[in-house]
Amino acid sequence: MAMKQSMDLFGEALLAYVNGDRSPFYLIVDDTGEKDNYSLAERFRPYSKLNKIERKLISLSCGQILDIGCGAGNVIPALEKRGEVTGIDISPKVIEVAKQRGCTNCTAADIFSYLPKQKFDTVTLFGNNLGIGGTVRKTKKLLQVMKSLLKNDGQILATITNYHHSDYKEMTLTPMWKNKIGPKFGWLIFNINFLFDLCKE
Repeated sequence: MAMKQSMDLFGEALLAYVNGDRSPFYLIVDDTGEKDNYSLAERFRPYSKLNKIERKLISLSCGQILDIGCGAGNVIPALEKRGEVTGIDISPKVIEVAKQRGCTNCTAADIFSYLPKQKFDTVTLFGNNLGIGGTVRKTKKLLQVMKSLLKNDGQILATITNYHHSDYKEMTLTPMWKNKIGPKFGWLIFNINFLFDLCKE
């Protein structure tokens, strides 16, 4: 519930951005008190502004594609050139923004309880969205859930920022936009070797 409420605040900020409000959106790292300006503009980048890794991920996608944490839907038009795309995000407000931008096959859903009618050839997670589990234990469950949504020869494609300080860090974040503060939610960051170990398990 905390994640949904936090992402609802994110959805409000996205919708306001679409309508011309450029008020900054922040994520506060609770254990350090650091206040990080989270770029809303990046959520609306066209394909030409995506980085090489994001473009590579898109090029590897195929068939029935599930985009987890689709946000404002900025990568969906490119993914649709590779297959039939379903986008999900935990917040109905975020999905409202995606649909306003023409991404009609998007729905509000929690990946941990998502029950689609089909299996997928490709599951994608952009922008560190593999961290949505928040903890190592729940990330293991996330990997199992995604595996259960794949066809036998399916693939999971994700972009991450490689964490160099240790194997992983379980973070608690607090969203803030204008005078509104959302509930805390968990996020997991990790290095690529630790991710390999998780996948092997």
